[in-house]
Amino acid sequence: MDSQHTESAGRMPVLVNTATEERHTISEASVKLGRAPENTIVLPDDGYASADHARVYFENGAWWVEDLMSSNGTSVNDQLISAPYKLAPGDCIKVGRTIFRIE
Repeated sequence: MDSQHTESAGRMPVLVNTATEERHTISEASVKLGRAPENTIVLPDDGYASADHARVYFENGAWWVEDLMSSNGTSVNDQLISAPYKLAPGDCIKVGRTIFRIE
């Protein structure tokens, strides 16, 4: 059992869809977002999201988001990211036309 990971992960972040207020608690070390049904957070109605669009993951004591070579890119706080980005509460991640706020 990896108790260090559990302790360091601490409070699990929540991704809140800003349009629908739907809440997704991140309870795994890595989750994927996109249109494909095998993603953790599926965005079937967002035609601007790629099948496998982005990944949110826990590493080195922090939560990060990375773009998975999507067609339209991934933005954090209205800035297109080209490398993994360290997340903080209040950050907004845009995947396709869907925006998630970190809580």
